[in-house]
Amino acid sequence: MAMPWGMTLWMAKMVWIALSGWVSSCLTIADEVAASLRSGDIGPFHVG
Repeated sequence: MAMPWGMTLWMAKMVWIALSGWVSSCLTIADEVAASLRSGDIGPFHVG
């Protein structure tokens, strides 16, 4: 059974929105960690 083009495009849009949000969150967290490492707030092997 074939899916209509409208449904296919809607699904692709939803997947793209979910992935772009996930990538954006990961980059934000990585930026915060890198800034903390540069400023010395945390060390490379900080535990606890």
